Amino acid sequence: MIEVRSLLKDFTEEFIGRLLENFQVIAPVRRNGRVFYEMIANAHEADLEYTGRSQLPPKRFFLPEKEVLFTYEITTRDVFIYDRSEELEGLKRIFIGIRPCDIHSLKILDKIFFGKFNDPYYGLRRKNTLILGLTCNVALEYCFCVYMGSGPGIENGFDLLLTDLGDYYLVEIGSDKGRRLVYHNIDLFRSASPGDLEERRRILSKVESDMKKEPFPDLDRLYKAMLKNFEADMWNKYGESCLACGKCNFVCPTCICFDVYDDPNLDLKSGKRVRVWDSCHFISFTRVAGGLVFRKERPSRVKQRVYHKYCYSVDEIEMFSCVGCGRCIETCPANINIMEIAREVTGL
Repeated sequence: MIEVRSLLKDFTEEFIGRLLENFQVIAPVRRNGRVFYEMIANAHEADLEYTGRSQLPPKRFFLPEKEVLFTYEITTRDVFIYDRSEELEGLKRIFIGIRPCDIHSLKILDKIFFGKFNDPYYGLRRKNTLILGLTCNVALEYCFCVYMGSGPGIENGFDLLLTDLGDYYLVEIGSDKGRRLVYHNIDLFRSASPGDLEERRRILSKVESDMKKEPFPDLDRLYKAMLKNFEADMWNKYGESCLACGKCNFVCPTCICFDVYDDPNLDLKSGKRVRVWDSCHFISFTRVAGGLVFRKERPSRVKQRVYHKYCYSVDEIEMFSCVGCGRCIETCPANINIMEIAREVTGL
């Protein structure tokens, strides 16, 4: 049985203000008409009334665009390494207002970074961050999370999950940590009614039906069709359109390719090791020793990204690594639509 409460919108600033006393808070913030997830300093900065998706995904708060992994110093007798992960040990963060599709994306990242090779930098940020989700009341043009099983509702992966019911939020409790947040601020919360749960179901059902007006193939059918059409001519068409700019990779909540390089200081006795986002669309991505680039042609790079979302990740982590957020479609300057690709490869 889901444990639920309700929170009046008049109390949300007070609630976020209390969170700020003990946590770093990440929230949706509106900048120049667009919504971004950002670290906030004041409760009034948070925009929980926003519709649709944020411009950039939540992954940047767990896998930053650029981060120093460690610094080093070489002396006459030894080499000293200062691991930056130690600075993350005492981190206490709350991510509020994150959509179900983005919560699902974190489950995918967990499979990767807590998998065969544990990433301590991602791991510390992830374990030290509470997730306060916010369901969608409206489906935007390119949303197709319902087909990917990542929305518009979600059953787990959050500590609290809010649904906008007008003057107040229905609050689902998803963990012991979430329960403690509610009970430590119990004066702000009240009981929820069966009618509140029914209204939540009605809202999510409407969002789901609106998304289903745009067709998308069954995932099992899509996976099998991709396997059969690896050499199809359609990839040349999309390759000719693609600008290889990498925008789709950077706005995708589950693209996690990165480069690592050493940055020595001028004294050549100290420096740092840096991790930075990379893109499988860049021609330099597959450059190996000797200068060979084994994915020189753009169709092969377009194909690589799509196959990773709908085939390779299924084989590797048993999950599709597309959450249907629609960011790549919205952002692509060449108007490449991954939904259209899926329909074309399956003949839908």
